[in-house]
Amino acid sequence: MAFPRPSKASAHRTDPTHRTLAVAVLLALLAPAAAGCTDQGEESGPVTILANWFPQAELGGYYHAAEQPGSAGGEKAAERPLKVLPGGPGIQTIPQVAAGKAVFGVATGADDLLVARRQGLPIVAVFAPFRANLTCLTAHAGTNLKSFRDLDGRRVAKVQSRPWWEYLRRHYGLDRVQEINYTGSLAAFKKDRSLVQQCYVTSEPYYLKRDGVQVTTLSVSDQGGYAAYSNVLFTTEQTIERDPELVRSVVARVARGWDAFRTDPAIGKRAILAANKEADPGVVDFAAQVMRTGRWVSAPPGSMTPAQWLRIRDQVAEAGLIPRSTDVEGAFTTRFLPSR
Repeated sequence: MAFPRPSKASAHRTDPTHRTLAVAVLLALLAPAAAGCTDQGEESGPVTILANWFPQAELGGYYHAAEQPGSAGGEKAAERPLKVLPGGPGIQTIPQVAAGKAVFGVATGADDLLVARRQGLPIVAVFAPFRANLTCLTAHAGTNLKSFRDLDGRRVAKVQSRPWWEYLRRHYGLDRVQEINYTGSLAAFKKDRSLVQQCYVTSEPYYLKRDGVQVTTLSVSDQGGYAAYSNVLFTTEQTIERDPELVRSVVARVARGWDAFRTDPAIGKRAILAANKEADPGVVDFAAQVMRTGRWVSAPPGSMTPAQWLRIRDQVAEAGLIPRSTDVEGAFTTRFLPSR
């Protein structure tokens, strides 16, 4: 799953995403000077995309794009290779890209970008491979989980400080949920039939079916109505102003990469398995099959609409993380998406 490792969660919090992001921004802004980082916008070397998690299928189109030569009209920008930098528990892509440690980044959700811009980070979404949040909550079959309201009074293993959870908690009146740490493992869930666990529609269902565990799953997007785009490619306002042709080239290559990965994941799969020795080949194939259904992916690849961004804004505002008056106009742009 494409989430950072959580610390202990509390059932009652005040703007936790703001506090977490503020600390991350300070650390990221200090890091380049301490590490002697060079400006990632220089016209030499690879163009970097900082991923939000370890190499996995949910990032497949980015890895596929990095394996292919650039061919966007022959511009100099297209000749530069793409390089996907793997994420992990300690990676905060938004502040690190804002601090210049990579040219592009992958945000877990469009909701995170809105919260970050509220904190003053000048980042802009340029491509959204998934039209909706990929998160789901899964419970053992027969435990009477039929809607999100049924979560009240239960134990839920989830990542701390996620906008989608703050929205669900308020929207469905979940005042008696016992929130516990999500560890990224299914071991505790398999042993405890009373536990509800966060998952990805493209990942955990594969492992649970493989291991013969019967479950009921609620989609944060489909059943929960949460609209945020997932695994969104973003860059900074400065990069867009300074080198729009670079942005156009990278977005075009990423669009081709995602298109190709959904059709035949072989190239992206090889790159993922080479970069992540712990990855299960079977789950990559499963995720690609889920994507091929068209249920979760954006069409055409990367597309975004003002109406959906406004809906995301309203839901993040309902979660108490930004004002409802927040302007979404600068949070995304479709000007670099390939014409169809």
